[in-house]
Parts: sequence; structure tokens; C-alpha cells
Amino acid sequence: MTTHSISPTLAAPPSSRPATQLLLTLLRRSRGTFAFALLASVANGAASVLLVATLERALASSASATQRLALAFAACACAALASRIASGMLFARLSQDTIGHLRAHVAGHVARAELRELERIGAAPVQSILTDDATNVSMLFFALPNVVMHGSIVAGCLAYLAYLSWPVCLLALGAIAIGSLGYRFGDARALAALETAGHAQDRLFDHLGALFAGAKELRLHRERGRRFLDEKLGKAIDEVRHARRRAFTAYAAGVGWIIFLFYVFLGIAAFMPAFGAHADVREAASYVIVFLFMLVPLDGLLNNIPTLNAARLSLARIEGVLAGFDSAHRPAEDALAIDGLAASASFQRLALRNVTHSYLHEREERLFRLGPIDLTFTPGEIVFIVGGNGSGKTTLAKLIAGLYEPETGIIEVDGGRVDAAARAAYRERFSAVFNDFHLFDTLLGIADRDDARDAEVDARANALLAKLALDHKVRVERGAFSTRALSTGQRKRLALVVAYLEDRPFYLFDEWAADQDPSFKAVFYEQLLPELRARGKTVVVVTHDDRYFGHADRIVKLENGTIVSETRP
Repeated sequence: MTTHSISPTLAAPPSSRPATQLLLTLLRRSRGTFAFALLASVANGAASVLLVATLERALASSASATQRLALAFAACACAALASRIASGMLFARLSQDTIGHLRAHVAGHVARAELRELERIGAAPVQSILTDDATNVSMLFFALPNVVMHGSIVAGCLAYLAYLSWPVCLLALGAIAIGSLGYRFGDARALAALETAGHAQDRLFDHLGALFAGAKELRLHRERGRRFLDEKLGKAIDEVRHARRRAFTAYAAGVGWIIFLFYVFLGIAAFMPAFGAHADVREAASYVIVFLFMLVPLDGLLNNIPTLNAARLSLARIEGVLAGFDSAHRPAEDALAIDGLAASASFQRLALRNVTHSYLHEREERLFRLGPIDLTFTPGEIVFIVGGNGSGKTTLAKLIAGLYEPETGIIEVDGGRVDAAARAAYRERFSAVFNDFHLFDTLLGIADRDDARDAEVDARANALLAKLALDHKVRVERGAFSTRALSTGQRKRLALVVAYLEDRPFYLFDEWAADQDPSFKAVFYEQLLPELRARGKTVVVVTHDDRYFGHADRIVKLENGTIVSETRP
């Protein structure tokens, strides 16, 4: 069994341009909704500014004009209400549509990636961006209407202040400019803290996976469990918590600074009416009304900026992780044919010629090299791959099945070279049960939801379950397993049933019999493998069971990544 490095240090998030491009890609399907949502938000801001302007005029007008201004005030209030509801509904829809598109986008990249890339990057960063970062992006669309509406109100109020008095408007702009400098300083610290929290989040997801994967080991060793919780999982939790607390503390300080400067502006407008504008008492009161109305949306605008920055960083992190899946950006592979043949069609000769592959052997902290390998396979033969632990057997099996791309050398099918464009189709010829297999809860890709076809598949599956003594534990009904709560050996037998139902020309089993009782080992080697050979299948078995070596047509022995012998019993 080979070991690969799966915890690399991810590159720093890319610039905002790729993140913006990713957001535009996600919004492309909903651009009409997005445009209407923005218009509704701007309309709400405009109606709100007209509200305060109408109110200010009503306070300074005669009684005869009050009724007309009251009707105008009511119309503005209704417009503000309608536009606010419309904006909220549209952005809520955009939020859920975008998070759905984002998760599908990420899942598509992962599904198209090569196995080595998945092993190199690992599951933790992908889980992190599908949950925490995807949630941050979705929150963008709850913050965006507030930003647009509050920004429109602030801009409208400043325009109205300019209409009343340019000096007072310049004074307000000065307060905003000075406050923005302090806010920018806190914003830079907050962004750095949020980026730190993102990397700590990846480690947290990795440790959460270990909490389940290592459940047995943690419960058998109390001190190990305590130190894991305190030094690994607890440390990652604290890192996320402290980094985010620093970020939002910096934002809170920045908001407080800007609001304080507006209080200074309010004091000048209220207690120094002769400052700059040479205003009388009524004009000063108008400034105070406009300012007080502007204060709440300004606070809301500033408090929503952290959500926008968190979404921007999350988009950059998502793009950074996806960039690691280089194969997902390659031209689409031909999943239908190799040299005009159906992907799962039979073959006469499959050959590996001078194939090599290298990877970091973590246990020995050195680069392990497999090959060069020269092997040929034909239909209707059983080949055993044997050798000591760490000799490269599983890696060779993955190379044969097309899960790893050869670094040098070529793979040929009936004389035709399997290149990158044909690799997906090449893999369709294989059914495999690896030692670290995954068992899905339904017969995906086998049962096609056609009632007659599904009934036939169910009957074949249940017959195989009976043959493997699993019929008392599990049944297949409409292409779904009644349970997967089985022992490791039983789950492997269930995976074998799935492989049989796939009916591919090439079968590959990686230490399948290692967890089986002696009686089932005998069934596997003495009945199932000969049956596959009789059906014209090519069968490769990675095994240590020397008792059954006589059932192989060929035995290929590996030592330290090199074929040292190839014998025929």
C-alpha cells in the first residue's frame, strides 16, 4: 500500500481579479435578477432620501402646503417599502442560487480532477470552501442590498447637504475622508486576520475528519484523546476564533472612529451655526435632521463592509483551491471512444511500455520511484501482483487502471496510445475494488430507473448476494442497498457485487481477500476468479495469499518499485 502526501501548503489567495471572475461566472445565469435587485436597492435609497427631504420641507413650510407634502411623504414611504421588500426577496433568491451554482462549480472541478491531485490537496480544503467559504459568499447577497441602499441614502443625503450648503457638505465629506483613513488601517488588519482564519479553518476540517477516522484509536488511548482535543482540534478552534475576533474588533474600531467624527460634525453644525455656512438656527436644524437621518444608514453601510470583505476573501480562497486541480482546466476528455471503439468495449491487448511514476514516500521521507514497468495483459487471464509492503503494488494497480498518469512511458490498447484526451474513456474499461474502496448506497450508473431493467439488475444483485452469503444482511431493491451497516469483509463482498454488475472487460482487485474468512477466500480464488476468466475478462489481483498462487496464469513480483520476476505457475 503506497502513501502519498495529501497536506500541502496551499498558495496564498490570488488577486481579486480571479475572485471577481469567479463571481461573474456564478452570476451569469442570474444577471437579470441581479440587475433588478440592484435597481430596487437604489430605488429604496432614493425614496428614503426623498422622505427626509419632504419631512424637512414640511417642518419649514406653511400649514397650507402640509397636506400636499403629507401625500408626497406617504408616496415616498410606500415606494421605499415596496422597493425594500423587492430588493430583499431578489437578493435572497440570488443568495441561494449562487451558493448552489458555487457548490456545483466546485464539485465539477473535483469530479474532473485526476486522482493524484485529489490526494495532494486533500478533502479538508474542499470541505472548508464548500461550507464556510460558500456560506460567506452567500452572505454577500444579504449584505449587498444593505450596502447599495445605505450607500444610496448616504450619497443622497450628502447631495441634499450640498443643495442646502456647500461648506457644510464639504465639512461632512472631510469627516468621511478622515474617518476612512482610520477605517482603512483597521480594514487591512482585519483582512489579514480573516486570511489567517481561513487557513486555520482548513486545519480545523482536517482535524474534524480525524475525530471520526481515528475514533477507535482515540478511545483506546485516553491520553492521546486528551492531547488531540487540546493540542490539535482545540488549537485549530482557538486559531479560528481568535483570528476572526481580531478581524471584527478591527472593523468595530473603524466604524466607531467614523461615527465619532460624524458626532464632531453634528456638534459643529448644532453649536457653531456660524461655521463656514453662516447658517441661521433654522438652517442648522436642517443640517442636524439630515445628519441624524444619515447616521443610521452610514452605520449600516460600514457594518456590512466586513461581510463583503469576507466574501471577497472566500472567493479568492475558493479560486486558489480550484487552481490546484489543474486537470479540471484541461480540454474535455473524450468519454465515449478510443480510436472509434466504445469505451467499455473488449480489447485484445493492453500494454504498459516503460511506464514510470514517482511520489513522496512519507514513511521513509524520500521520493519513491515505480518503474520502468513493461507489462502486457490479454483477455481471459488472471494476473497476481505480489511483493512486500511499500513495493508499489497499489500504485501499479492505479497506473494500470488509468487513475494515475504515467510520468514517462505509454499505455497502449490494441496498439493505440492512451493519451490525456482518451484517459477517461480508457478508465471505463475497468471495474476495481481497491483496499480503500468507497461503497455508494445505490447502484449508480448501473440501475437506470427503467422498471424492467431495474428489476433485472435487482435479481442479479440479490443472486450474487446469496452466493456471497450476504442475503441475510442486505437486499437490493430498486437499485438501492437496504443497508451498508456491515463489517469490513461484508462491505468488500458488497463492493464485489457492484463490480460484477458493472460487467467491464478488465477487473482489478487490491487485497480484496485480506479481510475475508478462509471460506470466502476460497470462494473468491477458486470460484469467482475462474468464472471471470471463463467469461473472457482480464483479472489483476494484488495479493499476499501465496496459498492460492496456483490459480494465477501469471505472477508479477515487485520489489522497491521494480518488477523482479514474472512467472507462470
